Amino acid sequence: MSRLARKNLQTPFLHIMVQGINKDYIFSKNEYIETYLKIIRKYREQFPVTIISYCIMSNHAHLLVYIDDIQILGKFMHIVNLIYSQFYNKVNNRCGVIFRNKYKVEPIYTIKHLINCINYIHLNPVKAKMVKSCIQYQYSSYTDYLNNTGICKNPTMNKIFGDNFDFSSLINLNSNNIFIDIDSPSQLEILEQMDKRID
Repeated sequence: MSRLARKNLQTPFLHIMVQGINKDYIFSKNEYIETYLKIIRKYREQFPVTIISYCIMSNHAHLLVYIDDIQILGKFMHIVNLIYSQFYNKVNNRCGVIFRNKYKVEPIYTIKHLINCINYIHLNPVKAKMVKSCIQYQYSSYTDYLNNTGICKNPTMNKIFGDNFDFSSLINLNSNNIFIDIDSPSQLEILEQMDKRID
């Protein structure tokens, strides 16, 4: 069984994960994270991509996006990771690949799944024991949701939840839902490996 092609994903909501090659800490400095976010903000306008939530960790990043055309996603992620790689290599006097693979995608098919994914992304620094509370971590969209400002106040989310929706009500830090993480194989990848063993 082959992996599901990204072009066949039948949803505009996607949970994207990127990670440093060999799990390297490619976002280890505030300057690095801020640069990555700056690049994302710049190119989300050029390629119509709506960022629903995000969290940039030390060696990986999570983005929850809305995108009308799945073909645009590849172009968006390519340019974002390329520009960041050039920056990272220059400041570290190195060359070569810095990202493990291209990126990983988990499709989001329901509103419940969307809300759970928002919480999952925001909880990343707490689960990694980097902070005790989500509010202590500055490189995620958590405070936007808590304060009903910024990233959560976009036309896509307003269309789903309404113009005057209290986005802080989406925060549920007791959620035990499990999502595909950067190191977790997807069900399709597991089946693909099983097929190889059977052959």
